[in-house]
Amino acid sequence: MKKTVLIFFLFISSFAMAEFNPFASELINISLNGPNEPNYLPAPGYWLGDEMFNKPEKALGAPLGGGTGTPNNNSVVSLGGFGGQIVLAFDHDVEDNPANHLGLDAIVFSNAFYYGGLLYINYHWSEPATIEIMPEMNDNNTPGDDPCEIWFVIPGSNLPDGSSWRTRHWDSNDDFYPQFYGWPDDYNTAAFELFPNYKVFDPLLLLVNPNIEDSDPCNDNLEGFWGYAEYSPTLILGDRNVDDFNDSFGDCPDMPAELFYTIPDNPFVVGIDAGSGGGDAFDIAWAVDPCTWQPANLQSFRYIRLTTAVDRYGFYSELSPEIDAVADVRPYGDINGDNIVDYIDLDLLSQAWLSEWPQEEFNPAADFIVDNKIDFHDYGKFAIGFKP
Repeated sequence: MKKTVLIFFLFISSFAMAEFNPFASELINISLNGPNEPNYLPAPGYWLGDEMFNKPEKALGAPLGGGTGTPNNNSVVSLGGFGGQIVLAFDHDVEDNPANHLGLDAIVFSNAFYYGGLLYINYHWSEPATIEIMPEMNDNNTPGDDPCEIWFVIPGSNLPDGSSWRTRHWDSNDDFYPQFYGWPDDYNTAAFELFPNYKVFDPLLLLVNPNIEDSDPCNDNLEGFWGYAEYSPTLILGDRNVDDFNDSFGDCPDMPAELFYTIPDNPFVVGIDAGSGGGDAFDIAWAVDPCTWQPANLQSFRYIRLTTAVDRYGFYSELSPEIDAVADVRPYGDINGDNIVDYIDLDLLSQAWLSEWPQEEFNPAADFIVDNKIDFHDYGKFAIGFKP
């Protein structure tokens, strides 16, 4: 890519970071362990003894994707066994915005990958976590201190009601009990349990799309599982054509993370959409009240809780979700990454008008339909979010 394009992208990235941070930016204290690691409550697990995986601050900021077949573990934190969790906060309210790409509102990134890479996209090395969200109601940035500040569940595809909720007791006699941080002698974790009959291919633990195993060949391109963290891979920055490289046709390796990782993949369709950064996207409108299991009708959320949802130990460790980042979805038309669509974005669109990759004028953030050119099709998407 030419130097002028790189300078242009760096300008956009600096502007976006100064004005708007689309990524979760704060850890919320939930630990039983006091001052040792107050922002983190994993359940016991093998990987918690490895410093690469036990730093909760790695879940903040932008992800570091590795691609569909080789995850990047340099920026993830493990949640440990069943019920292990982390709570993150944004510095703003993530809104239920119909102008967002696909109508989705947030994305959870992890180190999930396809077993066999792009050749086997129905076979996920996946260690799912449930997603819960909480609104901020009284603007004091303290979660849970208002009667309406409770955790609302994203039920996804496999939680029809609250009957799967259960607790697990841990004590120092457990095989995977961590021998660090000065953990208490015993404690409980709790979660909605997903997939108690998790399909096992020892020594691997894989989640297989059930649609390829049923009798209906017409649904093979649809995902059977959605609405959970750590199911879909996180792409390499700038890999806009989903080939696990960021230096091939249409790719933009200099694209800021604030722009690349804020476009969601369609969670209902097998594979990863071109132009998205991968990860597991969800709609705030999916949230339900954990007591009634009725729609929560939330307009926004500030806090997100991710919890290990599978209680399974395999050949050499537990199923432990590794969380990389959580992002707000960028609405259609937002080209400079400030979460609004206005005349600044219109000017950027005009600068890129009728350009194609890899021309200097081409701006991938304005290529909303991902066909490597900027034209009236992109303008149609721009108009969805434009608020003069």
